[in-house]
Amino acid sequence: MAVDSGSVANIDYTSRDFTGYRDSLLAYAQQILPEWTSRSPADFGVVMVELFAYMGDIISFYQDRIQDESFLTTATQRSSVVAIAQQLGYQPHPAIPATGQVAFSPAPGLTSPVTLPAGTQVITAYIPALDRPITYETTTDVIVPAYTTPVPQIVALVAEGATQGSRSLALYASTSGQPATTVRVEDVGASDGTKSQTFSLAQSPVLLDTVRIFIDDGVGGTEWTAVDDFLLAQSSDLIFTAVTDDQGVTQITFGDGVNGAVPATGLKITAAYRTGGGSYGNVPQSSIVDLAESVPGVVVAGSSPMAGGADQETIDQIRINAPRVFRAQGRAVSAQDYADLALTVAGVADARAVVRSASAVTIFIIGPNNILPSEGQRDTVAQYVQARSLSGVVVNVVNGTLVPVNVGSSTLPVLISVQARYRRDTVKLAVQQAIQQVFTPPETTFGSRISISRIYKAIQDVPGVDWAVIQMMARSDLTQSGTADVVCRDQEIPIVGSIVITASGGV
Repeated sequence: MAVDSGSVANIDYTSRDFTGYRDSLLAYAQQILPEWTSRSPADFGVVMVELFAYMGDIISFYQDRIQDESFLTTATQRSSVVAIAQQLGYQPHPAIPATGQVAFSPAPGLTSPVTLPAGTQVITAYIPALDRPITYETTTDVIVPAYTTPVPQIVALVAEGATQGSRSLALYASTSGQPATTVRVEDVGASDGTKSQTFSLAQSPVLLDTVRIFIDDGVGGTEWTAVDDFLLAQSSDLIFTAVTDDQGVTQITFGDGVNGAVPATGLKITAAYRTGGGSYGNVPQSSIVDLAESVPGVVVAGSSPMAGGADQETIDQIRINAPRVFRAQGRAVSAQDYADLALTVAGVADARAVVRSASAVTIFIIGPNNILPSEGQRDTVAQYVQARSLSGVVVNVVNGTLVPVNVGSSTLPVLISVQARYRRDTVKLAVQQAIQQVFTPPETTFGSRISISRIYKAIQDVPGVDWAVIQMMARSDLTQSGTADVVCRDQEIPIVGSIVITASGGV
């Protein structure tokens, strides 16, 4: 059948789904095959059109997803967001283990000192929420003396997490004078001599800054160096990268022989690393109660609060922080530059710089999920930013102040009316969670203003809410009356305090 070459179809190039493709194909068919008039779903032509429309719908979906993953504001995969942030010069923060101190004492009957080597594990009591105790390891050797009275207490630094590995590997002495040592390692595979080999570590979550890779020739191990990328590497450089993917698996990648060396064929690849990290490790004083493996004559006498643990940086936080760090360009001139540079230090989720004088800048910082950074983290931020600040400017770093905000009280609760078709208890819980979300980072930051209208909107957006009345909203350090907006100072971050809700209606 001849087709009229002068007939040109008006194609709708905005068609991006099944219905649009189907309608466009049928409209085109009307022009080139006017004698085909059947539109029955059972018609073979209609079946073919719908199959092509279905295929086009799938292709459009993947095209949209690919495009979305190319931009920081629309990417949903963590690997995509991290890759874009790294292009901007920003390294997202990994999970950080909590640290603290544990006191060991000799038990009655211990007649000679006992040495606890670095890496000795101590544990908390069983924690139902985690379905396990939390493990911490000593960071240095500890010598517990013989039992005397009064009973001595030996304090040791500990870090949350556990060292992985099933065997010991002897290391060659380094050319820099480092003596031969042994290290606990995990076998991750053997080199096949190909370019850009990748191996997976067996355990997770991995603390990336603890990963060490060794090439085992059967007699001893040679350590390779971790790098962020292979961009400036030479072909002889013994280097690797360690990256954790979206499923939480850490991948070790070697060079291609041009940028980074390739491990020789047949040699074992071994890894030494620790797992752990997260805010769950921030436990109160005296939470550590025992040694993971009993050591005769040694007991745990107590522990300090564990602090500094933080979860890995969220995607939403990366979207906010990466452009800020890119603007700073590694130097601090304006007050905003000082705050932006502080964000590049692990464990800092938000920062605000305040200029007190021409020669002093105070940076207020806060950790992920509004956790207060430890003294060591504050010192690290101060050193990092000081090295990039203007000459003559002194940088001081302090923790931000968390200000609880109470919404409702026992005498002035938040009143909500639930629509007839909804369960009262379910809607009440959803309203409470919606109010809590208003105070969840990154919704709040230093100097935030929480308006009463913002709380009303959060409540009204909950399905099943008919109407609401907020009778009281105030900072916990002020008079608990009225519904004025909550205003925070530069160093303050609002957090949720008490929420009291009374619900009526519904079922």
